[in-house]
Amino acid sequence: MNKNTLLTRLAAIITALDELSGSPESMLYIFCEMDMSDYQTIRHVLVRAGYVKISGNYVTLTELGKSKAKELNKVISK
Repeated sequence: MNKNTLLTRLAAIITALDELSGSPESMLYIFCEMDMSDYQTIRHVLVRAGYVKISGNYVTLTELGKSKAKELNKVISK
């Protein structure tokens, strides 16, 4: 996965999680074209950045993640 793909997927996941109020990890894995390496990279980045919390394989945004989603949506809507 190249840097552009990583950044695009991160932005898509963050904004989608904001709209959906969370998602099972399996849906995010499918979004990563069922590539476990790609999903683990994305999962690691989101957790380390403090944007998501994962409980029982369910992913939700933290307050920081919700703030980032708002920033991303502003950029996307332009």
